[in-house]
Amino acid sequence: MAKKPQTVVAGIDGSEESVSALRWAAEYVERVGGILHAVTIWHQPVQFGYRLPTPDTELERRARQSLDSTVEAVRGEFPGVDIRPRLVRGQVIDEFVGMSEQADLLVLGNKGHGAFTGMMVGSVALKLVHHAKCPVVVVR
Repeated sequence: MAKKPQTVVAGIDGSEESVSALRWAAEYVERVGGILHAVTIWHQPVQFGYRLPTPDTELERRARQSLDSTVEAVRGEFPGVDIRPRLVRGQVIDEFVGMSEQADLLVLGNKGHGAFTGMMVGSVALKLVHHAKCPVVVVR
């Protein structure tokens, strides 16, 4: 019986760690087959109960630019891998847990700068290891 193609989700936040995670995920998909979803989740950060003054359109533009540049850097190394960029507005943990219900594997960097997520990726990775519905790989 043939093994079904994998659905892999890689979290991207623009950090070098997320580039490494996407590269790891692309190498994995290249070996086992499947689709790689490169996902950046962004939201309007709130500090002390107040929204920060950056407009949503600017935050979304920065997130898109970071996602696109990360995907393009890795896509060139793995031309045979189906990498699908996806930009999502929402809360990081909730969105990735939801995606993990349909994914075969979730891949994250061990830390990052959280420029679009409002959280350190290390804390995100730790929470997702405990709450995701699929296996999680944390790339160091």
